[in-house]
Amino acid sequence: MKLNKFVIIGRSNTGKSAVLDRILEDTGYRQIGFRMKDFKIENEFRGYYIHSILDVEGFHNNVPIQTSLHIGHKRIQQTEAYDTFGVQCLKDVLKADKESFDCIVLDELGRGEYTSEEFAKWVNNVLDSDNTVFILMKNSSNDVTSEIKKRRDVLLYDLDNMSQDEVIKNIEDKLEF
Repeated sequence: MKLNKFVIIGRSNTGKSAVLDRILEDTGYRQIGFRMKDFKIENEFRGYYIHSILDVEGFHNNVPIQTSLHIGHKRIQQTEAYDTFGVQCLKDVLKADKESFDCIVLDELGRGEYTSEEFAKWVNNVLDSDNTVFILMKNSSNDVTSEIKKRRDVLLYDLDNMSQDEVIKNIEDKLEF
């Protein structure tokens, strides 16, 4: 079994995206998929949006997926964004010309994808593909993240227990570049 599915987990601000960015820079890998970004209004955190690396026809490429109602932890998941934009993004990724990319990036899971069964199904379709896949996940448990952690075909790296340099070296040693 070819082990080319890398799952990097950790609490918020442990450097998951920084690790991925360094691996992409070191390897020169071209990515497709999506990246999660936070957004602010008047310099105050207001939620997250999903950015598709490829244009998704009929959609803006920066779609809010979670909003904060007030200061604190009360957030609303934008389930329809996963059901529509998120699903189409993953379908497009799996239809993309394999010569145009080296890896699929799903950054980040653990925020609200569990609210969409269809999106979760397409995440598994991506993992079932023969592509090199990087998934960044919060170190939290929901149906989607728990199932990914149980898969035998993924290599799991926990930034709560490993240094960024250890994770980068271990993954780069396994990649063909």
